[in-house]
Amino acid sequence: MSKSSPVSTVGEPVQAEITQTGGQAIVDALIANGITRGFCVPGESYSGILQAIDKAKNDFDLVVCRHEGGAAFMAQAYGRLTGIPGLCMVTRSPGACNALIGVSTAAQESTPMILIIGHVTSGTAGRFPFQEMDPKSLFGSVAKWVGVVERAADIPHLIGRALSISTSGRPGPVVLAVPDDVQFTDIRAGQVSPVKRPVMEPAVKSVAKVAELLSTSKKPLALLGGTGWSQAACNNFAKFASAWDLPVGTTFRRNDLIDFGHSSYIGSFGPGPHPNLVAQAKECDLLLLIGARLGEIETSGYTHLCEADEDRTLIHAAALADEFGEMLQPDLAIVTDVAPFSAALAELPVVAGLAYAGQRQALRNSLLAYNKPVDFGDKLNPANAVQALQEVLPEKTIICGGAGNYTHFILRHHQFRTQGTLLAPLSGPMGYSVPAGISAAIQYPEQEVVAYVGDGCFFMNPQELVIAAKRNLRLVVVMFNNGIYGSIKMHQELAVSGMSVAVSLDNPDFQLLVQAMGLKSSQVSKAEDVASAYTILRAETDGPIFIELLTDPEVINPQSTLAQIRANKRK
Repeated sequence: MSKSSPVSTVGEPVQAEITQTGGQAIVDALIANGITRGFCVPGESYSGILQAIDKAKNDFDLVVCRHEGGAAFMAQAYGRLTGIPGLCMVTRSPGACNALIGVSTAAQESTPMILIIGHVTSGTAGRFPFQEMDPKSLFGSVAKWVGVVERAADIPHLIGRALSISTSGRPGPVVLAVPDDVQFTDIRAGQVSPVKRPVMEPAVKSVAKVAELLSTSKKPLALLGGTGWSQAACNNFAKFASAWDLPVGTTFRRNDLIDFGHSSYIGSFGPGPHPNLVAQAKECDLLLLIGARLGEIETSGYTHLCEADEDRTLIHAAALADEFGEMLQPDLAIVTDVAPFSAALAELPVVAGLAYAGQRQALRNSLLAYNKPVDFGDKLNPANAVQALQEVLPEKTIICGGAGNYTHFILRHHQFRTQGTLLAPLSGPMGYSVPAGISAAIQYPEQEVVAYVGDGCFFMNPQELVIAAKRNLRLVVVMFNNGIYGSIKMHQELAVSGMSVAVSLDNPDFQLLVQAMGLKSSQVSKAEDVASAYTILRAETDGPIFIELLTDPEVINPQSTLAQIRANKRK
């Protein structure tokens, strides 16, 4: 990885200085920080880094993708699953532009991620070099930090800075552009020190204040969200919620932060949320927001929880003080990581005679009734497929979702039991499920991974399935095929009855397509048959499988048909 060169001064013996290339310095620093996997589409502009990876191939897993968007999604999923920055490497301009979607997803998800771009040769920027682009202009609005290497000697410092920024406070993506020539330039080899993120613990007085405010509350609600959670942290919070008989919900696409079976759980926000969860949020006199942020989804389009209310107290615990007041100014702001805060809450002695005791049970019963699939008569409800498949899947199966109305059925009807089993970004990007599922299956080869897709969402990144086939990954792709862009169709109907513009899809034979890529597959037309198809295919192979369910475009979401939406508009 390094070499020696003679160094001497007058009157002194020649000493050997250990050197390494800039590319080797980058790879050494990544490995020293636990980043031993990267996702890429190769490019000549970062050949020096690729050469260094090849020399370290016994310690580094390079996942070669077919599209930079897929590679970036895989890196984001890796960061979300592990808490270690997910690494994506792309070439300049076209490759960097394609990877932007993954960086944007990581920013909204608060996921640690590093995008390394092979940059134009030193000294040529601004002279119209081949595939030039300005990384700071392109990524400045979505990345936490964008760095450009000016000198090879700066690489160790800049890599350390990138890792520190990516993991500090509320984690996020960083971008580092490395000119092609500096990757081959020799620099002095130095000691690589792993970057350590300091743990932020809550003040003792703040935790005591939480107990005091809860003891006088008449209608509280806890909302969990954000990142940084572990199963231990979730267990600690669940213990606290049980002891204090506290109603608990989760923010958008954070369903896995509390066991669906927990007696305190009353639902998750999303399109078409549990109505009584919304009512509790509107009417609560104490809102305990932990790790979460309130956005358009949680506030139903900014119609509630957006203005100060003298009858409501807000406790906001977050890792980044800048988020306080983003939507509402908290009455008690606690800068803390979620893990130590949950541990502290779990140790709080319970106050007797809580005024709100027992409220949770009615809310819980209401959720269980709401979770039952709607009977659409002779029309297939995909919710039945979700429930039937869950019955035969291992409990810790990782579920992936991208964008489209198919995700509504999953988020409402799959009963998440374990932290870290939901990969569904807040930004709702199409094409996320398959790359995320591949990343999860590589990281946890013994776990089952299910990537739910719609026929529209699937076609954004189907090419990455060749990785699943080549690596024989334990991945299940379940497609709900209704022949339309369902989410767009629904919103068009909500705007203008009967509107249907640019929503019909001309689909290929998906069975032939995935079989050509090496997957076992099955097509079914009954919701319950998805479970039996899974059982049969999984008995045939430990590798990737594909199940296609033909669904009715009329059943547009878990609650309504298109006809019902039209009828409601006429009222």
